[in-house]
Amino acid sequence: MKTTVAAKRAFLDLLFIKNQVHKLLGNDEKYRKLIAFMMSNDFLESDEPLPSLKSMESSLNMKAHKLRKLITDLYNELFSYELKHGLKFNKLEIYFDLHCFEGQFGYFKCTDLAYIPRVGENMTIPFLKAKVGTDYFYVYSIRHTLENDVQRIDIRLNSGFFNQYFHFEKHKAYELGRISLGDLFRKHDLNLKDKMEL
Repeated sequence: MKTTVAAKRAFLDLLFIKNQVHKLLGNDEKYRKLIAFMMSNDFLESDEPLPSLKSMESSLNMKAHKLRKLITDLYNELFSYELKHGLKFNKLEIYFDLHCFEGQFGYFKCTDLAYIPRVGENMTIPFLKAKVGTDYFYVYSIRHTLENDVQRIDIRLNSGFFNQYFHFEKHKAYELGRISLGDLFRKHDLNLKDKMEL
């Protein structure tokens, strides 16, 4: 099944990497005005809603069908099967989110890490013990986000040691409706074990 690209969604998608779009295609005469418009405002961070296609038509002095085609062409220039342009995500931000007992949290940021831990691996983090009360954690989840030229990695650590059996039972209990999504993400493992009668 072929997916039709909606111009408004394509424009929003391009805003997430607008600096790279500008570097790659900002000098291309076909896209110059559209890319300059994208760069003219920090649309994603603004409290204002995204511009409507109607307001973009007015700002760029274009007819609706031409604007839609231009946005779609720009999008396809980057994301078609031909892969003419390579994107670069050469900046790294790693955020650690430590969950200890309910209500105890710790956070820190890294810009470089020799090895990215995987889900289930145990970690010792002695420099936040005063804040969270322990230094033993396991990797609960990892999420990668690509935006502009940054690869952001969010690593959630839960206190204690990884138990593959409990991990399976916890997710099984969620799927069966015995615990809620809030329980899954906010309750400490010890409290969940009581609730699940394990």
